[in-house]
Amino acid sequence: MSNQKKDNFFYRLEWSAIISVFWIIVLFSFSVAIVLIAPRHLDPSWTQPTSSYQVQMYEIIDPNFYISSAPLAGHELQHVYHLKDNFSLLGFFETDNFKIISPPELDKYINRNKEKTTKLTAKLLMLRYPTGPFEEIANNYRDKLQKEWEQKHPNWLQEGLVKPDFEIWELFAPKGEEGFALAPSDNTTENWIDKDYEIIDNKVKQPHHFNDGVVYFSNVREYRIKHYTFGDEDIWRYDPKGEQINNLEELAGHQLGFRSRQELIKLGEHIYAIEGCWYCHTDQTRTLVQDLVLNGSDSYPAPPSSANEYIYQEITFPGTRRIGPDLSRVGVKRPSRDWHKSHFWSPKTASKGSIMPSFRHFFDFDPRGTSAVLPGIPNYRFEAIFQYMMTKGTRITPPTEAWWLGKDPIKTKEIIEGQRKLK
Repeated sequence: MSNQKKDNFFYRLEWSAIISVFWIIVLFSFSVAIVLIAPRHLDPSWTQPTSSYQVQMYEIIDPNFYISSAPLAGHELQHVYHLKDNFSLLGFFETDNFKIISPPELDKYINRNKEKTTKLTAKLLMLRYPTGPFEEIANNYRDKLQKEWEQKHPNWLQEGLVKPDFEIWELFAPKGEEGFALAPSDNTTENWIDKDYEIIDNKVKQPHHFNDGVVYFSNVREYRIKHYTFGDEDIWRYDPKGEQINNLEELAGHQLGFRSRQELIKLGEHIYAIEGCWYCHTDQTRTLVQDLVLNGSDSYPAPPSSANEYIYQEITFPGTRRIGPDLSRVGVKRPSRDWHKSHFWSPKTASKGSIMPSFRHFFDFDPRGTSAVLPGIPNYRFEAIFQYMMTKGTRITPPTEAWWLGKDPIKTKEIIEGQRKLK
């Protein structure tokens, strides 16, 4: 009976299935170990950020960089830094035409002209229009500077020179442990310093203060708003002499509607997924010469993508086909917000021969006609996917080592010429 059982077809099939399942489990476990476990031990950089600049951009800047649109002047964007005492690093710098006045105890935080070491501070400070007694001090100081300039240029009228308009701001310490400052509109990168600097009076040090370089905010000016009535609507806009923002709840509340860049990037990644952008666009600069040059240039080739560029993403989109251009360096190649507005509104206008559909649901109609541009007003969908794309290629290395400026620590040219292999 036993021999008959072994010769039975179904008996042999049963053992074959068991053996197959066993080897499938072995192979699957081996694949998981190679892809997810081994890199952590063989090359830890695979699971670590590309640079301390990348860490600070994602973990320090993005959660505290807020964006909204004022309902005046065509819904112009508003950018605000959320500053925290003993956390945010600040620098205050004078130039020939930009001067800072302050109470005596705050004078040590100002970087005057020709100072060799940059002074930064974690103490919450901001600039504002001179108020109270400082208003008269500023006016007298401005008169003095203009007279000194006229003495240096006695024939300025005959020579056709223009008398400089000296800006004078007051440095002050706001009450409380948080403040809100006007941020620049061009914000794909931030100020970065990695040598010849000191953090003065830093009593409560944060982990990022100990890095080999730090991101800091320069000459931050207090963000204030002024309320207006437009018809039946209560609207607002930025005004340096307006009302101050009291807390984060007010900034992110329904009326002002500010959202952090961290929130927008996360939403943009979700929109990128559900809109199917990954089907036509890849997100990887390969080590092939055509990729490195296409995503950069002959003079400054783009570095190839590495795994640690994607560690802050919830989803990594390698893509399926390159029907459209690769997007892994789009933050450097196409940083213009206006270009992306036109492209999403009408792709064929921005790129001849494009088969990309228009994404007009990324825009809202402007019933008042206050928008100065032909396309509709970009809504939160556009801003989210734009902020997500602006992370591509801009955070690999600090601005002081930017490959597009020819400062390439990855030595991309050596990789192209075969002199160096990518680890």
